[in-house]
Amino acid sequence: MTDGPAQMTGDQRVCAIMQPTFLPWLGYFSLIAQADDFVFLDDVQFTKQSWQNRNRISGPNGPVLLSLPVARKPSFPLINEARFGQPDFERKLVARIKGCLGKAPHWPLVERLLETGLARSTHGLSAVNIGFIRDICSEIGIEATFHQTSQMNLPDFERSERLLQVCERLKAGIYLSPVGSAGYLRDSNPFSEQGVRLRFMSFAHPHYAQAKHAFQSHMSIIDALAWTGPDETRRMIIEGIGTPLGIEALDLPGDDDPAP
Repeated sequence: MTDGPAQMTGDQRVCAIMQPTFLPWLGYFSLIAQADDFVFLDDVQFTKQSWQNRNRISGPNGPVLLSLPVARKPSFPLINEARFGQPDFERKLVARIKGCLGKAPHWPLVERLLETGLARSTHGLSAVNIGFIRDICSEIGIEATFHQTSQMNLPDFERSERLLQVCERLKAGIYLSPVGSAGYLRDSNPFSEQGVRLRFMSFAHPHYAQAKHAFQSHMSIIDALAWTGPDETRRMIIEGIGTPLGIEALDLPGDDDPAP
C-alpha cells in the first residue's frame, strides 16, 4: 500500500481485484495505491468494445478513442487468451497517440512506456495491459503486491464468491471494490459472513492543464502523465483518494425505485 492519506484503519490486509484494462484512468491507480494486494482478474471472458481493449485521451475536438485490435478468433476468449489480429498496429497506435499528446511536456516518457508495453503484444492482451499498469505504477511510485487469478488455481464459484475466495487466499481483512460493482455485491454479498469488510473506493477526479482546450475528465492515465509528469500524476492520485464507503452509504436504487 502506497504511503498517503490514512484511508484504512487497523492492520488488516487490503485486497482489490480488477480486470486488467487498457491504459486505465487515474481512479484505477488510486485503487492500487490503497491495496496491499492487487489482483488482476484475467481469467474471465473478454468483452468486445470494453475498457479491456479501449480507452480515451484528450484531443483538440474532444476525447479521442484508442483501441487494441483483438483477433476475432477464438470467438469468446478469456482475457488472458485474447490475442491481437492486425499486423503493425503498434506503430499506428503510437502515431495516433503522438498526434494528440506529442507536444505535451512529458511526451518522451509516455512514448517510452508505450513502446515498452507494446513490445509485449506477441503475448496477447492480458500481458500488454498488465505490463502497462505495472510499468506505470513503477514510474509514478505506487506500490502493491500484484497477482493474477489465472495463476491462483481458484474454484469456479459465482463471481462474488470468487472474490471472497481471493481475499481468503491472500488473508485479506478488507475487500476494496470499485463503486461499479456495488449493484451485484448488494444482491450477493458473502463477505460479512466470513469476516471480510467490504468497502468501496471514493475518488475525486482532479483537473489539470490539457493543451488549450477545455478540460476533458476521466481520460487514460497517459493523458495526465504526458501533461503533468509522474510526480504530479502521483500527487493527484493520492490527493484524490477519499474515505472508503460501506455499501450502506452508497446511493443505490432499491427494488421499489422507478427504473431510470
